[in-house]
Amino acid sequence: VITQMFLDAKVYINFVKECRAYGINVPMVPGIMCLNTFGGLQRMTTLCKTRLPEGFLERASAANTSDDAFKAWGIQEGAAMCREILAAGAPGLHFYTLNLERVVVGILLGLGRITQDQAALCSAGDADA
Repeated sequence: VITQMFLDAKVYINFVKECRAYGINVPMVPGIMCLNTFGGLQRMTTLCKTRLPEGFLERASAANTSDDAFKAWGIQEGAAMCREILAAGAPGLHFYTLNLERVVVGILLGLGRITQDQAALCSAGDADA
């Protein structure tokens, strides 16, 4: 099972716990939405009715000083959430990239899952904005 996007690690952790309580024991791969733009965050969280951690939207708004600044914030937030869900036993990560690789590459770097050389290969061609 690949989950719908979420931005609160506790949502995933509680979901898996509840599934296990009902005897659902298949792997539950977390669906991670990369935070590329503030407008995209607002659209997707509204569309998917995504629950946000307390203060998340305010922190996102404060980080929205430029596209690069927001992406850098998105990388930090994404890496922190991924660390938490991996520590809780997630079997892997599924990224909803929307054909925009920059944030996911940054998260994977932040998690130590790829090297700088591997990251450079990801941006050698047509990179996202």
